[in-house]
Amino acid sequence: MKGILLPLVLAGGAVAGEPITLNTKPAPTDWVEAVKQALVVYENKDTFITKVALTTRQQWQMASVQPNSNNRAHIKEGGTSYNDEFRRNWLGVNVYTRSNTQFHTYVRLGGLPVRDTYVGGRTKKNYSYTGFYDIWLKQQITAVKGLSVRAGKFAPSFTTDFRMSNASMPCVERSYVANQFGLDTNWGVELNYTAPDKKDILYMQVMANDRASSTCAPNHRDHYGRGDGFKGEFGWEDECFIIFGGTHKFNVTENGYHAISGEYMHDFSDAYHGKKHGANSYGFGFKDALSLGYEIKYNKLTFNANAVAAFEQQNGNGTNNVGIQLQPVYAVHPNVDLVFRYNGMTGRGACKLSADRYICTQTTAPSWVDSIHAFYFGVNLYASEKHKDAARLMFGAEYTTARKGDEDCYNGWEYTAAVRCNF
Repeated sequence: MKGILLPLVLAGGAVAGEPITLNTKPAPTDWVEAVKQALVVYENKDTFITKVALTTRQQWQMASVQPNSNNRAHIKEGGTSYNDEFRRNWLGVNVYTRSNTQFHTYVRLGGLPVRDTYVGGRTKKNYSYTGFYDIWLKQQITAVKGLSVRAGKFAPSFTTDFRMSNASMPCVERSYVANQFGLDTNWGVELNYTAPDKKDILYMQVMANDRASSTCAPNHRDHYGRGDGFKGEFGWEDECFIIFGGTHKFNVTENGYHAISGEYMHDFSDAYHGKKHGANSYGFGFKDALSLGYEIKYNKLTFNANAVAAFEQQNGNGTNNVGIQLQPVYAVHPNVDLVFRYNGMTGRGACKLSADRYICTQTTAPSWVDSIHAFYFGVNLYASEKHKDAARLMFGAEYTTARKGDEDCYNGWEYTAAVRCNF
């Protein structure tokens, strides 16, 4: 495609009738770089639009939920412990301009089989819908090097997990600590400062509570899921939430680094203190939340620790929640990582067991409990040593135990496997 003539509007000022000579690069020797270069449909630093590149991300996974004792004792009647799905299947584009503007979008591919759910006494297969997973425009502010503003639909950045791309996270799914906030991609505005040496990052995000949902039940106030998102109830006065965050990296050497991070999140919705004055519940589910993180990378070891405190849970009678996540990852081989993750949470009726993708889908376990402990053991096999996010096989086993009141309400294993690709 690099040999074609492009229209004048794309060339951004080329003289009509003159061919555009595109920049050429040596053929890459790395197979991942070759694929990424093949996805570049246009590149010319001398035109207004300097680069147009396609991008794609897929994840297919399978899971088996195995409660303790009789393995089917807690499986819903007519349900099954097994699930498989296309967790992600997106096609997108990145467009870069000479004015330091970037346009990005990912479009979900519709009609693919996704998670089985339990409906009407039986397991039912769902199918993906076509829509924007994200779509945003980012502008670099040239007056302050490292400062940018972004607007559109994108992922909120709160907790260590959610600051990491879903192409990079080392576990098949994000943790209970992260997923309890239900932070899907959302409409909003972001101001970000990244220091030139990349050691310091500060950001602020303002997000509408009226976010897109993967479901569109008749009683949902979910305009985006029906395709009329710009008629949605943004309600910035009392139906939005805000995130302030920052990261500082220090002791940077050729062997690794240390980093600390902190985030504060506040929801302006009026649906707290038992007052549900019609505000929706598409925010993060709590009135306020704090997250503190620490990361160390040294040679083959990467270790993350993340502590979270959340206050006034919307669906749990105003109770609070505290949690911790510990996650070491060790490279036993350039193409093989071993992963361990511990999650612990406590808070009366404020610990979201349904933050797991499958347990509450097929078992009789309640969605909200008083405490959760979970231990994840995983192995990741990478197709490329240099580009680990490009393609990998993932295997994981997670043991979860949950209590409500004075009783165990769920405990058991969940076995997962996934294929993830990102180009």
